[in-house]
Amino acid sequence: MEMNRSTRFNLKLQNHTTTLLLLLLLLIGAYASQRYQVQWDWTAEKRRSLSEQTIKAMQQLPPDISATLFFRKSDGEDQRLLAMELLQQYQLINPKMEIRSVDVALDPAAARQAEITTNGTVVLRSGERSEKVTELSEEALTNALIRLTRDSKKQIRFVTGHGEPALAGKNPQGLDVAVALLKGEGYQVDTLNLAAVEQIPADTAVVVLAGQRKPLLPIERERLNAWLVDKGRLLLLSDPGTTSGLEEILQSRGLRWQPGIVIDPVARLFGGGPTTPLVSQYDTGHAITKNLASASFFPEAQALLLDSSVTGVQTTRLFSAAEKGWVETGDLSSGQVEFNPDSDVKGPVVLGAALEQGKQRWVVVGDADFVVNSYINFSGNGDLFLNMVRWLSEDENFIAIKPKKISDAGLMLQGSSLLLIFWMLVLVIPLAMVATGVLIWRRRRQQ
Repeated sequence: MEMNRSTRFNLKLQNHTTTLLLLLLLLIGAYASQRYQVQWDWTAEKRRSLSEQTIKAMQQLPPDISATLFFRKSDGEDQRLLAMELLQQYQLINPKMEIRSVDVALDPAAARQAEITTNGTVVLRSGERSEKVTELSEEALTNALIRLTRDSKKQIRFVTGHGEPALAGKNPQGLDVAVALLKGEGYQVDTLNLAAVEQIPADTAVVVLAGQRKPLLPIERERLNAWLVDKGRLLLLSDPGTTSGLEEILQSRGLRWQPGIVIDPVARLFGGGPTTPLVSQYDTGHAITKNLASASFFPEAQALLLDSSVTGVQTTRLFSAAEKGWVETGDLSSGQVEFNPDSDVKGPVVLGAALEQGKQRWVVVGDADFVVNSYINFSGNGDLFLNMVRWLSEDENFIAIKPKKISDAGLMLQGSSLLLIFWMLVLVIPLAMVATGVLIWRRRRQQ
C-alpha cells in the first residue's frame, strides 16, 4: 500500500478513534462498577451466595432498611470484615439497604443509645422499628429482617391445667428453652386455660397442647374444637399412655394412635436407649421438614396411623423412625425388649404428621419430651419444633435455612510434584519467554 499524506492521515484518524473508543468503554465500565453492584459466585457449593429462601424473603421486604454493625476494633478486624461481607450480600439484593459499622470504643454514645451489650451485634432498622442480631449467620439475619417488617407479634398459647410441663422454673422437664426460642423468633408466648375462658382469644395464632397427663374436659374440647373449625392451628404433642380427649376429632381427620411404645435399637449407637427413637430422614416435600439436616430424638414415643382415604383432608407424613425397630405392646418394666411378631408392629413407623383442612392446620407428634429443657437442644430437636410453629403460624419464610455443604477442595501434592511446579514456574517458563524474545529480536535485526 502506497503511503501518502492522505493515507497517513486516515491511519492516524483510525488510531485516535480506536483509542477514544477504548477510553470511552473504560469510563463506562468504571461508572457502571460504581453505580451497579454485581458479583459472580464460582465456588463449588455457592458458598459466597445467599440461599433462595433469603433472596425470596428480601424481595418481599421494603427497601428502607439499614444495618449497623457495632464492633470493637481492639478485638480484631477479621470478624468485622466477615460480618460486613455477609451484609453486603444482602445489599446486592436490595441496593437501597444502608450498611455502616460503628466502633463502640470510638462512639460509645451510639452503642449506649442502641443498648448494645454484645460485641459484633447488628442492629436492623426500618422506620421506627428495630431488631438486634447477635449471631451473625444468614438464618439469623434473614429471620430478623422478616420479623422487623411484620405488622405485629403473633401469639402462641400453651394449654395448661392438665399436668403439662411448666413454661418457667428451669425444671429439666419444663419448657423454658422452648419458650425462649419462640420469643427469640419474635413470637409472644402465653398460657391458655380452656376451662377459664369462654372462647380462645381471637389473636391466637397457634395453640400448643404438649405433654398433658389428663384428658381435656368436655367443655374444653368444645371450646377448642370451635376455634379449630374456625381457623385452627394446633400443635399436639402427646406421650404414650396418655389421653388427650381429642382422639375422636383426630380420627375424623384420618389419624389415630398406635398402641405401644416405639423401640429403636439403632438409638444405642448414639448413646440413647432403645425407647428413644432416632429420626434422621425427613419428608422433603413439606415446608416443615424439607430443609432439616440434623437428626432428632424422641424419648418414649408412640406411633401414628394415617388414613389417607378421608376426603377433604390433606395428610402428610413428616418423619418416621425405627426402620429396624418396632412398636412394643408388651410390658417394659423388666428392662428387656424383644420383638414379638404375634403382638408387636414392625417398623418403620410414623412419629409426626401434618394435617390441612381448609384454613385449618394441625401438627401431631407422638412425643412431647423432645421439646422439654432436657432434650430440646439435642441435635435437630429445636429446629424441628420451631419449624412446626412457623408453619402453623404461616411463617414459612422463617423455616430454618439449611447450611451449605462445604467440601474440602484442598490440593495435596507430593514432594516431586512440588519440585516440578517450582522449577517450571521459576526457571523453565521464564527462560522460555526470554529465549522467545531474543529469537524475535534477532530475526527483526536480520530483516
